[in-house]
Amino acid sequence: MKKVNEALVVGLVLFLAFFCGRVLATKLNILTEHLAPYQIVSKDSIKGLSTEIVEATLKESQYAYDIAAYPWALSFSRAKYGKNTCIYSLARIPQRETLFKWVGHIASSTISLYSLKNSQIVISNLEEAKKYNVAVIRDDATHQFLLTKGFVENENLYVVNNYDVLLKLFDLTSRHIDLVVLNDDLLKNRVKDLNEVSKYSSVFQFKELTLNFHFACSLNTEQKIVDNLINSMKVLEKRGVFLGIRNKWKKNMVSLIN
Repeated sequence: MKKVNEALVVGLVLFLAFFCGRVLATKLNILTEHLAPYQIVSKDSIKGLSTEIVEATLKESQYAYDIAAYPWALSFSRAKYGKNTCIYSLARIPQRETLFKWVGHIASSTISLYSLKNSQIVISNLEEAKKYNVAVIRDDATHQFLLTKGFVENENLYVVNNYDVLLKLFDLTSRHIDLVVLNDDLLKNRVKDLNEVSKYSSVFQFKELTLNFHFACSLNTEQKIVDNLINSMKVLEKRGVFLGIRNKWKKNMVSLIN
């Protein structure tokens, strides 16, 4: 009986060593974009509220990983098809539900239409916004949302690849952009000069659309990896780790809901 027990113990140790080795040997590709204060991309680091939550999850799950930032459309495209590839901060909307394996909630934020303050544009509902030329980020949740509401690309909806271009559209007389889609925290972090920030005005806040940012993985990501990440997020949420991160960043944010 003693020999049998010893054999069982040895077998269990070998199994755990093999399993842990597999976990540690699996390297995940994590994709994102510069979207301060959620993801703050600098020359040698990627920080921000969402990054802290995602990195805490990855450390809890014990997977090796690399995080890389690209323009949103590129990160979004690669994350849809890459093997063992995940993305953040990805707004969870019906159009994306079957495109990814959803890991967990990061944070929620409000979103608005912005104009130049001197334009004196007044909008009381989304239908009125169709009279104007609106610019959005390609493959962003707002891009897909506005398409479902009857906006038409190259008629009253103009699509660009990154936020740096978005605000500059106001200065291009050839494009005649009246409105851009942003939230207050993105504007504050994109435009550091307070005098510059004062040039813009929020004219309509979306009631139907809240940015419910999530961590998600491609359909080509192994299910056991996704399950492990899901469990890690649940554990950290229960421990209050994520709440602590959100509260730390919330002090200097105006649009963060939770």
